[in-house]
Amino acid sequence: MNANSVLVTEDDSDILELIVYSLESEGFQVHSAKTGADAISILNDESVDLAILDVMLPDMSGIDLCRRIKREERLENIPVLFVTAKDEETDKLIGFKVGADDYLCKPFSPKELVARAKALVKRSKGGRDRFAFQGLEISFERHIVEVDDRRVSLTPREFMVLKVLIEGQRKTIARATLLERAWGMESKAGLRSVDVTVTRLREKIKPYGKCIRTVTGFGYQWDPEGSVVPETVGKPAQEA
Repeated sequence: MNANSVLVTEDDSDILELIVYSLESEGFQVHSAKTGADAISILNDESVDLAILDVMLPDMSGIDLCRRIKREERLENIPVLFVTAKDEETDKLIGFKVGADDYLCKPFSPKELVARAKALVKRSKGGRDRFAFQGLEISFERHIVEVDDRRVSLTPREFMVLKVLIEGQRKTIARATLLERAWGMESKAGLRSVDVTVTRLREKIKPYGKCIRTVTGFGYQWDPEGSVVPETVGKPAQEA
């Protein structure tokens, strides 16, 4: 089996060496770069399964590099993990807005870095049946949900709501759409049933319940940095 290939972009030599050693010890093939230009050159020549980017680089920001990755059709599906000393909430939100899949702040545990790298690669290669985000793992085909290696029991409707939100890929899903998908067109349940189900779902999948984001007046979306959104933000989801 071919080793998973990872691009690591970090301008601090000591940190770069630590990351490379940690990943190679777990069987990853690592391509290292200290600048954004070097990272772009590697991406042009190599096929990688994951990009680990430092936000602060000498020639461009990791944010800009992530934007370039996500704009190219050949590269857009590569998961991106930011590793940075910047831990302000606004920095995280910007990172996720440009397409980052996960965010790890310095100082970090090498074991946690490797665990997140494995989860992201597993998620990207798992196809439609499997989903992994940090300690949350889901098998859609087998209807299994695990939180930090602990099996979580969801009702069929809770499971379907979670599945629809995750498959929406951060798009806002209208409450009426969730009602139709999880309860069926003939159901007499009201939209309030969706809100109650989401509340129970959030509780069951803690701490990842916060990833189910409320878009006030419209519905819900799956977002790793989820929080309540004012009614002035966004557009109503299509009732499809």
